Amino acid sequence: MSKRIVAIIIALVLVIGGIVVSSVGLFFDNSLKKTVTDSDGITESVQSGSDSSKKIVKLSVDGTIQDTGEENPFMGASGYNHQSFLKQLDKIKKDDKVKGVLLEINSPGGGTYESDEIHKKLEEIKAKNKKVYVQMKNMAASGGYYISTPADKIYAGSQTLTGSLGVIISSINYAELADNLGVKDDSVTSGKHKQIMNPMKDMSKEEKDIMQSIIDDSYKQFVKVIKDGRHMSESEVKKLADGRIYSAQQAKANGLIDEIGYEDDAIKDLRKQIKSDNAQIVTYDTSGGIWNIPLSATSKISSMLGIDNMSKYEALVKANKSPQPMYLYGE
Repeated sequence: MSKRIVAIIIALVLVIGGIVVSSVGLFFDNSLKKTVTDSDGITESVQSGSDSSKKIVKLSVDGTIQDTGEENPFMGASGYNHQSFLKQLDKIKKDDKVKGVLLEINSPGGGTYESDEIHKKLEEIKAKNKKVYVQMKNMAASGGYYISTPADKIYAGSQTLTGSLGVIISSINYAELADNLGVKDDSVTSGKHKQIMNPMKDMSKEEKDIMQSIIDDSYKQFVKVIKDGRHMSESEVKKLADGRIYSAQQAKANGLIDEIGYEDDAIKDLRKQIKSDNAQIVTYDTSGGIWNIPLSATSKISSMLGIDNMSKYEALVKANKSPQPMYLYGE
């Protein structure tokens, strides 16, 4: 047996052993916490605090806000899952013991539709007399800011980037390249505007005006949620909403956030607002909790092989196969 084969076998043994140890550690770590799984498969874990009559749910939006469908359970629950997140918001709305929400955001934004879905559900949560706080991480731009606007208070770290208040429909025009290569589009359509933004055709002024009108409608909605959420005039919002990004310091000076601080600061403030210094801080898990160790191991293997990333990219490509309005920075 060659040294190369022996090295590969040793490496595989170490990897598998690491996964087993990690999974067992995860089991015992979660066993030490109080966990409850409801009929929807959402596991609630207590992170700290003893006052169970007043709970604060800590949620996270990490990644592009886009509905790429339900996660494959055999690939684990990594990354942002839109449907899972909406279920968590519904659970918060129904739980009378939940008095506050801390929404941690690390996102460049995403779809206009998905961002608006989250915004609507956060408004419904607030209508139940529950406090909603936001703590921005590295970035909370465009749609990441859109979903922040219902918050009673917005915190951002000193190095957070936010803003990018606007809408974009991305498209590539390779009509000239196709023409040079002798490639022709022989599509048959029912109307002259059916192929708006076809990358193999130049857009007419009329078509550009049509797409601009769609962008303008989404932009008006963005301006409205900022105006309502941040108690600004429309003219004040429009001065800020030109697509640029802001540092945390600039955002605070312009009234887009309330405080420069971190998770501990936001939780301390939120506990004060709900009048409970020992309010329980809880998190949700939709992956099956401590009984999902085999799937957790599968997820680790998939991650090491790069399969999970490939699946995410494939889902995003499918979701973006047609140009669509996006509250997105960095496209």
